[in-house]
Amino acid sequence: MEFDVLIQNGTVIDGTGSQGYQADIGIVGDVIQAIGNLQGSQAKKTIDATGKVVCPGFIDVHVHSELAVLDGPDKYAPLKMGVTTQLASPDGFSWAPLTGNKFREMQQYLSIFYTDQTIREHTEMSIADLLAVSEGNLPSNIVLQVPHGPVRLQVVGWDDRPATDEEIGQMQRLVREWMEAGAVAFATGLEYEPMRSSDVRELAGLSKIVAEYGGVYVAHQRGYAERVKTGSSETIAVAKEANIPVHISHFTVDEDAAAMVQQGLQDGAEITFDMYPYAAGSSHLLKNLPDFMQVGPPENVLTRLKDPKYRAMMSEYLESHVAPELIHFAAVGEGAPSWEGKSLKDVQEEMGLDLTNAISEVLIQSNLQALMIMHWPEHRVHFLEDTFKHPLHMVSTDGIYIGKRPHPRGFGTYPRVLREYVLKNQWLTMEQAIYKMTGFPAKRFNIKGRGVLGSNQYADVVVFDPQTIADKATFEQPRQDPVGIEHVFVNGHHVIEKGQVHPGNPGRIQR
Repeated sequence: MEFDVLIQNGTVIDGTGSQGYQADIGIVGDVIQAIGNLQGSQAKKTIDATGKVVCPGFIDVHVHSELAVLDGPDKYAPLKMGVTTQLASPDGFSWAPLTGNKFREMQQYLSIFYTDQTIREHTEMSIADLLAVSEGNLPSNIVLQVPHGPVRLQVVGWDDRPATDEEIGQMQRLVREWMEAGAVAFATGLEYEPMRSSDVRELAGLSKIVAEYGGVYVAHQRGYAERVKTGSSETIAVAKEANIPVHISHFTVDEDAAAMVQQGLQDGAEITFDMYPYAAGSSHLLKNLPDFMQVGPPENVLTRLKDPKYRAMMSEYLESHVAPELIHFAAVGEGAPSWEGKSLKDVQEEMGLDLTNAISEVLIQSNLQALMIMHWPEHRVHFLEDTFKHPLHMVSTDGIYIGKRPHPRGFGTYPRVLREYVLKNQWLTMEQAIYKMTGFPAKRFNIKGRGVLGSNQYADVVVFDPQTIADKATFEQPRQDPVGIEHVFVNGHHVIEKGQVHPGNPGRIQR
């Protein structure tokens, strides 16, 4: 038997959760042709994986990478961690299908999350236009999700109100277009505009279309931590009303969260969730403002921020909800001072302003382009262990590839889990961790042909050294490559060899 690639003598951990075993893997074209004892076989390229783990390429179910992987300094950052497939439109973010001012306003709203030069070249964007941007330009695979944000904006606009029956019908037609284009889920971000104004009636109505295609409802909930009961109750209500599996984004299992998941399961809801291995999140500074300050297009938000009356209205809320010493800046807009790496408390003291006026001025001077890293209070850090041990958890990065000091999760998540949570802390076995990174997300999101090593599966393969695997990215120096990821294949293409990138675009839009 002759192969294009033969990976010999490795410990195969196949992504199913089953015990690892010694075997060889033979690749022909873009698929795995055989797994087993392939000694004596011929191959154009042979890799000796003695002492190494051979597993499926990792699947990142929540990451803001759709544009970063097209070009720029972080194009290969996911691959360097072993990520070969990423889900698009997390938090319901996207630009299609939008036209005219709505497209321009959404582009402005999302520019703090994406290096968006490619998007700026457009004045409107259909679903087909957006897919054309990625087609043939991907170093790794992309899986589509229906983005709630542009779907609602195109039909309802920025209005802070429930959708009418007629508007829900129009949104359902757009959701169906996305599902026909190959989406596997409906993703929403209920703490972002304009999705914040949607209700269960709308969410369930749109999810029913997704359920017809066997899809999943994916929620950045309307509440976590102290508000997890509110957010989870709404998620479970959508699951029951739409009869659809639900997946909760970046969900931490504290006592209340665990109770809500258990109650949902008892009520018949099918629930999974993801989380990254860091006690810190990242989002735009605007998210700290009370709801009434965030409503509407960016120009309206800026107008309110400049008005002393509105600043006075939100002062008490900010003082009770924001801990400036726990917030550090990852990125700020062009023309704003160099605040990257500084805490909000430091910036506040530099400005000589109280918290409300400091936040307002930062947002105005950066044209709302202020990305923050929010460190958890100390009493919540230990919940990471319960989260990663939970059987419904899968791994994600929630990586945001923008700014001088981005969160290190976009550069170190998967090696960090393997080093810290498997080999050091022993929270998980190697088989359990790899299942949470590969087979489990593939099963939940119905990603065909990926996530498991087997005959006729796509040849997305990672070879890593369990003795050296480690993340190097830190909050001070996030753009540092991990070590121990020796080989990565995407659709049979050798994209990482002995830790070095082979530039190219073998990735596909998974439909």
